[in-house]
Amino acid sequence: MNQQRSILSLFVAGALLGGCSPATFEAAGPQPDDRQTKALFVGIDGVRGDGVSGSATPHLDQLMGEGAWTLEASTQMEAQTVSGPGWSSMLTGVDSDKHGILANGGWENFDREYPTLIGRAHSLGLPTATAINWLPIQANIIEEQVTNEVILGDDETIATGMTSLLSEGAFDVFFVALDDVDRTGHTAGFSPEVPAYVAAIERADEQVGAMLAAIASRSTRSDESWIVVVTSDHGGVGLSHGGITAEHRAIPFIVWGDSVVPGKFSGGGSPPGELDAGFISHMDVHPTVMEHLGHPVLADWDLDGIARGLN
Repeated sequence: MNQQRSILSLFVAGALLGGCSPATFEAAGPQPDDRQTKALFVGIDGVRGDGVSGSATPHLDQLMGEGAWTLEASTQMEAQTVSGPGWSSMLTGVDSDKHGILANGGWENFDREYPTLIGRAHSLGLPTATAINWLPIQANIIEEQVTNEVILGDDETIATGMTSLLSEGAFDVFFVALDDVDRTGHTAGFSPEVPAYVAAIERADEQVGAMLAAIASRSTRSDESWIVVVTSDHGGVGLSHGGITAEHRAIPFIVWGDSVVPGKFSGGGSPPGELDAGFISHMDVHPTVMEHLGHPVLADWDLDGIARGLN
């Protein structure tokens, strides 16, 4: 598909987003090396690391049980913990002092010498699909004319749409950005002690589970090597975020798939705010996905993140 298309609403059978058992998906196991590589990146806005451990999240739990993970990864370090810098750093693999986004705005300062994951995939001839709730991600962070299929809308719309695309879509890179956890945090509180916040995380887990089941149902699954990365842009305290303490910076980072070495990341135990070569960050999304797709990081990419959890 060569023409970018925006879909404001998709009507897909509700069963696709119903609760599904974690046992409905699994890694394909040892396969020939000529399988086609595929990637799903799920960003869940506003999820504290302890929000996952404090919620009933069977699908994320299975991803952690079978993949590589930490609930103490860090955000970017050179800007406040808000969505603009967070999503920019996740998608580019560099900190704010390089990509230039320091807040929720100032998009004219974006340094396009650092392409997003979607832009880099497009430049390499890999078809892409995105499903976005927070519009600035698609309108201001992701480059123009690099996405083959775009779904815009609320979390239910984009999760349902992405589940449909994952079932049958001929894309190599799939990216979904959920936002309801962050919205709930701003109205009820960012804390695993807040029932509404926990419920929002649990709903996001159900949506992730439906996407994983869709991957498992693909008729071409046995010929594909998949990676799934799940992380967040920031946490929060009270009704806000932006600070530098662990409650703002400590986020989940989960990598699951056919080429992933299972286990908890040892670097994830460092205090948020002390980023070094051993500390996991959401800036690791970009290089991890690219390496799985067969395009290891080159020195001239000048990334701050590194590939994590792969064979």
